[in-house]
Amino acid sequence: MLRIFRKKTDDCSDAELVSLYKKSGDTAYLGTLYERYTELVYGVCLKILKNESEAQDAFMTVFEKLLVKVKTQEIKDFRPWLHVLVKNQCFEILRKRSKHLTVSYETEFMQSEEVVHPYFEDSSLEREKILTQCLEQLNVEQKQCVQLFYYQGKTYKEIASLKDEAVGKIRSYIQNGRRNLKMCIEKREAAL
Repeated sequence: MLRIFRKKTDDCSDAELVSLYKKSGDTAYLGTLYERYTELVYGVCLKILKNESEAQDAFMTVFEKLLVKVKTQEIKDFRPWLHVLVKNQCFEILRKRSKHLTVSYETEFMQSEEVVHPYFEDSSLEREKILTQCLEQLNVEQKQCVQLFYYQGKTYKEIASLKDEAVGKIRSYIQNGRRNLKMCIEKREAAL
């Protein structure tokens, strides 16, 4: 019966559905919107996580986050905004996963607009040794920030608060540290 009073959603633009959800709080509007992007969301989750079960969990978690974030954030273009949200959720899962792994690395890095995260797979002793040696070559700030971000799962904001620095400075330490690590690792592997 309620459906009679609700605007027909199939013809609504993304922006209209966002607006209708913000005004009414009716999750059906958000559900319709999310349905439009299920392939995109699941595809990104599967590509990043490389695990069907984790991808399905991330898919559901993204919808739960949408219920809150859509109400509180200004969204100019839903599709790219959603894409960033999905990638960040996946990177959060990877950071949590990496806490349970031994210190390891992968020379390929995945990148998004907001977060950069290495995908940890290999745990050979030789690679761990190289990583440890290269970490020691970073300057103090880069080393501390890289360890806090990748191995302790801290966010840029949390690290900035701990170190009493601006978030932009922390982002710079992490990006430069990651670049320097990658160059060091490649150089040492080439020498083997």
